[in-house]
Amino acid sequence: MSASLLSISRPPERKTPLDLVHSDLSCRNLSWRERVALGALCLCTLVLLITLQYGRVFTGDEIGTLHYLKENPSFILTHFTTHLSMNYFILVEKGVAWLCGAADWRLTLLPMAAVVAIIPLTASLALKFTGSTRTALIAASLAAFNPYLVSWGAAIRAYSLLAAFSLLAINEFFHWSRWPGWWSGVRCAAAVLFLLLAHLNGIYIVAFLVLLLIVQSLSGIRRFLWESRTLWIPLAGAAVVVGVAYWRLLPEIAQNTRSWAFDTPPTSMGYLPPVFITYMGMGYAVWLCVPLLLAGCWSAAREKRALLLLCGAIVLGPIPMSLQGVSVDSGAAARYLIFSLPLLLIFMAEGIDWLARHVRIRAGTAMAAWGLTALAVVCWTPYIRAQFLAKKWWPYSRVAKFLHGQMQKNDVIVAGWSIGFTLSQFFDDSKDRIMPPDKYVSKVSTQFDAPLPGRIFYVTGPSVLYGRKVSIRRFERLEVTTYSGRTARELLQRWREDLLLRTEARVVAQELLEQWREGWLRRTEGRLAPPCQNDYQLLALLEESLPSGQSADHWRSLAESCSAQPLSEYVPQHELKAIRSVRFP
Repeated sequence: MSASLLSISRPPERKTPLDLVHSDLSCRNLSWRERVALGALCLCTLVLLITLQYGRVFTGDEIGTLHYLKENPSFILTHFTTHLSMNYFILVEKGVAWLCGAADWRLTLLPMAAVVAIIPLTASLALKFTGSTRTALIAASLAAFNPYLVSWGAAIRAYSLLAAFSLLAINEFFHWSRWPGWWSGVRCAAAVLFLLLAHLNGIYIVAFLVLLLIVQSLSGIRRFLWESRTLWIPLAGAAVVVGVAYWRLLPEIAQNTRSWAFDTPPTSMGYLPPVFITYMGMGYAVWLCVPLLLAGCWSAAREKRALLLLCGAIVLGPIPMSLQGVSVDSGAAARYLIFSLPLLLIFMAEGIDWLARHVRIRAGTAMAAWGLTALAVVCWTPYIRAQFLAKKWWPYSRVAKFLHGQMQKNDVIVAGWSIGFTLSQFFDDSKDRIMPPDKYVSKVSTQFDAPLPGRIFYVTGPSVLYGRKVSIRRFERLEVTTYSGRTARELLQRWREDLLLRTEARVVAQELLEQWREGWLRRTEGRLAPPCQNDYQLLALLEESLPSGQSADHWRSLAESCSAQPLSEYVPQHELKAIRSVRFP
């Protein structure tokens, strides 16, 4: 009797908002059939990634990774710059290259494994927060065939690892919240450690987890410290390791990021709509994904409120970035915020399941849900197909093989920044062999009438062949034109005559431009050069060096009008100036 009276008089335990959410989290597991289906999804994605990588050359930022693989480990761990911003990932890839004896397709094994791991991790998180195995499998299906995740699965950059370790850290945190033992805490701390070593942008997910711990401490700081010691002590150890790992890099991190990514806070978040389009696609795809996402948010607000926690993980990226003063284009923002993409897919999956449950169809709830999932994947199919077509349209390896077979000792390759940067992976002496047009003209302009020892191979996009009198070799969307002359004056005059034919007769269909736009913007971060921009710039440069009676300002104004064409994505003003300052993009 006294015990019952004591229990009645005891004050109720104070519950934090996080405790209330924990009560909604599910402990369900997938059945063996559902696990087989999940394994089949992983296998399909792995086959897709292997097929995509076969015959593909490295492009864009991957060339930067290849460049720094040639540096020694001490250099990699003590420097931080544009392409050397994921130091420990590059160090691991250097180890892979050393073990394999070459920097080839085997460098993509780690990013591929990360993208495949995203699928079960997304399913696990969706199952925790929705309690529905169907929603979990739908979320896994969307993650398996999302074109943005697929594109980074074959790229030797750490963004797929950023997404995978973010999901793992969130999963392990909520696993610890239910079973707060030392083993669970060490696993969560290990996930956080690998996340921050893979990419520093994982700090936003860590901030989300720390915020959850702060909310949990509202029940009483002393009690919290004692009950959560199995987590915060391993996390403190992980923090020490991360501090030691990045200590020597901090000065360069502060200096470089301040110069190219920071503006006066708070900065604009105008990149968010283009980032969403980058994740989900354009046209029919985005018009399908938006209602599904809204339906998922509605279900979270009305029924499955535990999902609202994931909203915090999504917004704890753009908001702190704005308050920090981070100002980048939407292509870069999409990469930095890639950890939010699987969370968005979970909301989409919940939206699909909610619509299937509330919109009555004769086919049944399951058929409706999987029909909507299949429709979303079908809308993404053209974007995955475009990644395969890019291998055919831009056969850089064939161009490099042709150049290796044709070039002699004193020959050089002249190309714009993007093409030259991509071709540099095929030439050990690329700094001497490949140069932009202005550098080459400046090099030979000091001795116009001296004997010229070598030819130039001008690599550009396609143009018409009719009426041109020089040697031209076409490789799908690439073209190699060979110019030669006894003197620099003779070569430059022939070059100018051919450029005049190119700019007069060049006809690039609008359909071709649209086909270029998606792949080119992804690789060059928005630096899409209109067809004749480089030709106009080169004509202006040649007119200054070898006057022919025409106006250099005329050609320069035409080039500027090309570069002034609006880009299809958000670019902050300071980056726009930097992009347009590239004379030959």
